Amino acid sequence: MAVSLRVRLAAGQSLHVTVSCAYYDRFPVAVANSEREWWLRRPLTMTANIGADFLLTRGKRLFSIDAETASQDRVRPQLQAYSRPVPGYPDPDCRLVTVVLVNTTKGSGSAAALLQAGFEVRPQGGARIESYPELDAPGASDDEEDSIALLYRHKRTYAIGHGCAADWDEPIDDVTAAVRADPLPAYEVPSLTPDVFETLATGERRPVQVSMGALANGDPEGQQQLEMVFTLYADWVAQRRAEIDQLPERYRPAATRHVDLCDAALERMRAGRDMLANNESAARAFRLANEAMLYQQVRSRLELREVHLDRTGILQVAGTAPDAVPSPGVGNWRPFQIAFLLASLPDVFDPASPNRELVDLIFFPTGGGKTEAYLGAAAISMFARRLRNPADAGTDVLMRYTLRLLTAQQFLRAASLLCVMEDIRSNATDLGDERFSIGIWLGSTTTPNRWAAAKTALSKLRGDSRQENPFLLLRCPWCSAQMGPIAKGPRGQEAVGYVPVGTKVRFICPDRSCRFANREGLPIHVVDEDIYETRPSLVIGTVDKFAMLAWQTSARSLFGLDENGERQVSPPGLIIQDELHLISGPLGSMVGLYEPIIEDLCTDYRHHVPRRPKIIASTATIRRYEQQVRDLYGRSRACLFPPHGLEEGRSFFAEPARTADGSLARGRRYLGVMSSSLGSIQTVQVRVAASTLQAAMAISDDDRDGYWTNLNFLNSLRELGNTVSLLQSDIPDYLTGIRKRDGIAAADIRWPRVTLELTSRRRSDEIPKAIEQLQQDYGRDDCVDVCLASNIIEVGVDIDRLALMTIIGQPKTTAQHIQVSGRVGRRWWERPGLVITIYGAAKPRDRSHYERFRSYHQRLYAQVEPTSLTPFALPVLLRGLHGAAVAHIRQSGDMKLGPDPFPDKQFERAAKLIRDRATFADPAELPTVHSVIARRAKEWRHGERTEWSANTFGGGDPLQGLMRYAGSSQEPGAKLPTIWDTPTSMRSVDAECQLRITDAYAVDAASQPEESE
Repeated sequence: MAVSLRVRLAAGQSLHVTVSCAYYDRFPVAVANSEREWWLRRPLTMTANIGADFLLTRGKRLFSIDAETASQDRVRPQLQAYSRPVPGYPDPDCRLVTVVLVNTTKGSGSAAALLQAGFEVRPQGGARIESYPELDAPGASDDEEDSIALLYRHKRTYAIGHGCAADWDEPIDDVTAAVRADPLPAYEVPSLTPDVFETLATGERRPVQVSMGALANGDPEGQQQLEMVFTLYADWVAQRRAEIDQLPERYRPAATRHVDLCDAALERMRAGRDMLANNESAARAFRLANEAMLYQQVRSRLELREVHLDRTGILQVAGTAPDAVPSPGVGNWRPFQIAFLLASLPDVFDPASPNRELVDLIFFPTGGGKTEAYLGAAAISMFARRLRNPADAGTDVLMRYTLRLLTAQQFLRAASLLCVMEDIRSNATDLGDERFSIGIWLGSTTTPNRWAAAKTALSKLRGDSRQENPFLLLRCPWCSAQMGPIAKGPRGQEAVGYVPVGTKVRFICPDRSCRFANREGLPIHVVDEDIYETRPSLVIGTVDKFAMLAWQTSARSLFGLDENGERQVSPPGLIIQDELHLISGPLGSMVGLYEPIIEDLCTDYRHHVPRRPKIIASTATIRRYEQQVRDLYGRSRACLFPPHGLEEGRSFFAEPARTADGSLARGRRYLGVMSSSLGSIQTVQVRVAASTLQAAMAISDDDRDGYWTNLNFLNSLRELGNTVSLLQSDIPDYLTGIRKRDGIAAADIRWPRVTLELTSRRRSDEIPKAIEQLQQDYGRDDCVDVCLASNIIEVGVDIDRLALMTIIGQPKTTAQHIQVSGRVGRRWWERPGLVITIYGAAKPRDRSHYERFRSYHQRLYAQVEPTSLTPFALPVLLRGLHGAAVAHIRQSGDMKLGPDPFPDKQFERAAKLIRDRATFADPAELPTVHSVIARRAKEWRHGERTEWSANTFGGGDPLQGLMRYAGSSQEPGAKLPTIWDTPTSMRSVDAECQLRITDAYAVDAASQPEESE
């Protein structure tokens, strides 16, 4: 093992090295009249001084160091050193030094091994260990890199490990007192809190809270709380501006830019406050949104009320319908949430706002409350639309996600909000007669597309407990009564709350006393036909679904268009994109190609200046967000909220959590494990899994719950399959070894009894059940011991009880590493998170992360990779341009419009939208865009297609259709040019095939008579 460090030293100065390790000797013993072999541990320490004369004169070669030891030991390790000048640094007193510990013991096996080895290097006589030189990124530094340098100026690297990790004492004035070689590195990332505190005259810190109830009622208390947030933030910004002159010159431009952005955010917040004072309609929308968010928070936290069948077959709901009374601690905005709502209020409320084009990006750590912030903005937008025109009902908010797990979870939370909003509307006189409602718009593999499919699915669900549940809703969002399948008979079940009404299926609460137990039912829609007919106020869907715009003309109703393409009601005024960093790569490129079409359908052209929708995005991990917003949305302005301060993790609205005495609170601890001596990463995995399983038995009952369930993250399904095998055989075998080694009673050994898989291989209806099982506390029979998960848990799994995670192999990106590890330790004040990362010694990338463990984890957010999407690259255009163009033509034109004759004007309009976006976002690709547009126009014009669809099912014509589902095969005899492969999703659109090797050619060759010479 070795560490490299940078030292500054002169004659008479030195580095003091202390080595600590152990070896084991065989020790014969007699136990119960039988001879056995035990091992006796022999600790060993060594010390050495490496003088300046060696380090300054012996350049670029490895030399041995004489070391002293307190005893004569059988095993004698050797210290070596390697010194060289610092590249590009002319000072001769500054050197890069590598200190090496080598096991020179002859022999092999356990008797010759050094165990628990490590060493420490301390400067002596005035020598200094300075920060390790880092390579600058190629090219000129840009604003973002300057910002990162400012924010992380105190988080520097002081040593690099080789075959081990490196650690060091906390530096003071860019100098550390010691560095260490650490085989088991650990680093604790501080917990960030969204709480803001006011310091009283007595020195006591009091949390600043903003009451939803006070704001809803227009109480002076609410205004006072808002003013307190403004005052504290203004003071904080002024203090940061005063600190700029104390910074080194190289950091001042970035610091000035950060503080200017903070000032701009403060002005936007004040503008929102002034709008509330001067615009009664805005004030009412704000008050109603606060009321809705308050009771949404109350109702979404109600305990599940289980339903069962009594002896007569009548449904019985446990308990009575609860009163929605806010309990202490519920119903308060976090300061950053209410600050964001006020900053974005003018843009969300007023479609003509000059800042409507600004894309607001909520950038906050995982678990900070981003969802509540944008749900509040959505509520303001929906109420504002009805207050402007009560008859202007229709879809107002499009909320888009990238993963079905995240979509289903947020759907349940948003459903409570819409139920509360509908209850408010029914008791108001100025919000119109149309219900507030919510729809979830997903693929047919998750929810039904048609009423007939919904009724068929319901019939199957009632008859067979193995059937998938496509209706998603598992509890009433109003009273929390259980909904969905419950056991009935040996294999049958009852589908509680899913009620056939005529040709439709409605959600009706099983509790007859519930507000939504009437025939009209809950304002929730999951069937595509129902969504197109009702135009829910809020539509939640995955970005993939928008590829269906080329196929399903009825989707135009979501954009407020009628059968003739005329504007019937206003289009959606707010687009919310969660987890923006996931809109990258191939998915992001396809989404970016469709975005100009979607935005045009959401643009209201009835006004002198067309009104485009407001866009709000959120993420916890992103880089180059301005470029991503430019490529994705074609918007030149993007605003991060809250803006950065002068140090990482300190933005006023998010600060490191501290205890009452001012010390840092417990954070999330990362632990690195790598072993070069063991045969494979699976061998290490067995030892770690067995140790964590058994160690939980030693934790007190009060603290055991958080560490009882070990959430395992694996980078691939192949690795996950290997782990399943380990849990079945290798891990129990190793636990048996632990029992014998440590003398543990058989009853006290903890076997992996309840295991769970949480991956994309599970059915959509099984995932919510799996999450519910993960929520079961220690002590219950179904409490999970080990959960094996893939990247499906990257976002959306918010389970407060989890505090232990094992990551097998370094995740593919830093963003994924942050998101995945953020699933544990969410309630750090009760159970701080522990994340164990197992590195593969044979993987260079894993080894690099292990050797720079502390450097990596203390600068996690700085190392997030920039997102990349290329909507106008040739492969993307060939795959999706025609689909995007057809989508616009079919959604904005007459529903009776056919592909023949070629619709010149409509095609040119759609093509212009794509050309204009390419001109703005990526002008270098314009020649490619022009070429592909011309090619598609020529193919369409000369193809003389008479039907849109060439699919054999659904009424298409396989010989005369214009498009077929991407990945399907072309019918023999179809006319040329080739029918367009048009995506129905934005992810996997390649055809799948099976390959079979035939020996027919050999049979044919053998059957042919040989030619005579």
